[in-house]
Amino acid sequence: METKKSPTLLIIILILIVLGLAGYIVYDKFILSMQEEKKYTTVIDDVSIDVNKLYKVGEMLNTFDKAFKTNDTKYLGYIYNSKSINVKDFDKTAAIYVSLYDELIRSNTEQNISNERIKNNYENIFGKVLEYKPKDIDLGENIKVIYDAENKIYKYTASITNNDHKSEYLARNMKTTLTADLVIITRKVFFVEYSGNTASIYKDSTKETKLGDIKLNNGEVNLQEVTGKYGSKLNTYDFTFKLGSDDSYNFYKIERTK
Repeated sequence: METKKSPTLLIIILILIVLGLAGYIVYDKFILSMQEEKKYTTVIDDVSIDVNKLYKVGEMLNTFDKAFKTNDTKYLGYIYNSKSINVKDFDKTAAIYVSLYDELIRSNTEQNISNERIKNNYENIFGKVLEYKPKDIDLGENIKVIYDAENKIYKYTASITNNDHKSEYLARNMKTTLTADLVIITRKVFFVEYSGNTASIYKDSTKETKLGDIKLNNGEVNLQEVTGKYGSKLNTYDFTFKLGSDDSYNFYKIERTK
């Protein structure tokens, strides 16, 4: 395999990964398919960027989106309910929930996850700034989690629910800012309530401010259409990830800028 990679290809991959436009498909085709373990870097605006580390940022954003987008738990919209959330102030129950989320198997019977696995997920997201302590977490009706200290496992039941067209938060990544140790993703965020083939767009889950209605496109909300029509009225958030002591990015803060 050639060791020299096209700068143009690297930049395309970088943009797709950071903006979340191709997600797992890009990773499968261009990174996992590589036959040797190698770090691929490129330089944009005088900042040297490791594509693999940026993919981790995309993974964290995806997990935050999935965990806090619907009313499956009492943490609907947690990351959007404050003007700013710094990593040290992140609710620890919500943090464990995020660390559990991608491990959850939807079933009406009890499942187990090792504490070691959840601790690893937790520290991959939040680093060592937000101290990890295993505990029972009350997430509401659909997901119940108990920590078994004797066996060092989480026992949980994540009830099977119908998520088709459930009211939810959606976000579109608008801009990526890079510094020597930060990745900042600027996003437009809104809340959607579905009715047939129509989506009602609100500023947030309180539904106090309705912005309008749009038709679904193949059953999905067209994010570009929403930001095109209502962009100036949508809440804007900066998600910041900081390079940690382990030389990988961790969540640093979320701030509403508009």
